[in-house]
Amino acid sequence: MAKTIEFTAKNVKSFSSWLKRFSSIEKSLLLELNESNKCFIAKSYNEQKSIVKYSKISFSDAGFSLHNESIGNSDILKIGIYDINRIIKSLDHFQTGEFSMAIQYDEIDDGKEKELAGVAILLKSPLLKMKIDCSSLRVFKYISEDVFKTRIVKTSSILNFDLSSATIDRINSLCDLDKDYDFLDFVSKDGKVTVRGKTFEFSISEKPGKGLLSIYKNQFAKIDLENYGVEFGDDKLVFTSKDSDTITVTSMVEKDKKYEDNAVGF
Repeated sequence: MAKTIEFTAKNVKSFSSWLKRFSSIEKSLLLELNESNKCFIAKSYNEQKSIVKYSKISFSDAGFSLHNESIGNSDILKIGIYDINRIIKSLDHFQTGEFSMAIQYDEIDDGKEKELAGVAILLKSPLLKMKIDCSSLRVFKYISEDVFKTRIVKTSSILNFDLSSATIDRINSLCDLDKDYDFLDFVSKDGKVTVRGKTFEFSISEKPGKGLLSIYKNQFAKIDLENYGVEFGDDKLVFTSKDSDTITVTSMVEKDKKYEDNAVGF
C-alpha cells in the first residue's frame, strides 16, 4: 500500500518558475524530494548530455510547508514527471488561496538497492481536486550528487569570469542575427574573454588566460537569465548562478573543418 507525504501550499509561482527552467532541456524530469534538507532537487540533461542543469529550491521558497514527516531523514523520494508543463499548468489552478499537495509513494527494490518512488501527486483545494500519475523511475537515468560534483562539473580550469544576465541576453540576441552558424566560440586571449559567432565577436570580460572552447548556440540558449560565475575549462563551461542554487554545464563540441573554413576571422 502506497504511503503519503503531504504539504500545505500557498503561492507556488516560484516553484512553477523553478520547474520551467528544466523544460527547455527535456520534457520530462526526475524530481527529488530531500526531506532532511527540506528541499526539491532536480538534474536535467539532453540526449547527448552536452548540457546538464542542476538546481534546488527549498520547500519554503517554493511555497510549501511540510505537513507530515514520513519518509525518514536519510531517504530521498524520487518523483518521475512525464510532462513538466502539465505539472505547471495543473498548479496554475491552485494559485489563489491555500491548498494541499500530497505525494503518494512506494518503496521499490530492484535487487541492488531500495529506493522510494513517487506513485501519484494529489492536489486539493476546497473547490478542486486533481491527480497526476508519476512516471516509472526506469525511464530516467539518475545522476547522484557525487557523480555530479566529481565528474560532471570537474574540469581543468583555465580561468574564471563573471557573466551578467544582461550580457547573456545580448549574446542570445547576437546569436539570433547569426542563425546560419550553429556554434558559439568562447575565446580567451590578450587578457580578454570574447564570444564569437560567424558574423560577430563580443568582448565579455577582461581576464588573463588562453583558451578556445566551442559549444552549440542551442546549448547556450538553455542557460537561465541570471548572473553567473563561469569556470572556463579545457573541455566545458561551468555556469554557477549567483541568484539561485543552480549550476549549468555545457560541454565542448568538435567542429568540422568546413565550419572552421566558413567562420569569419576577426
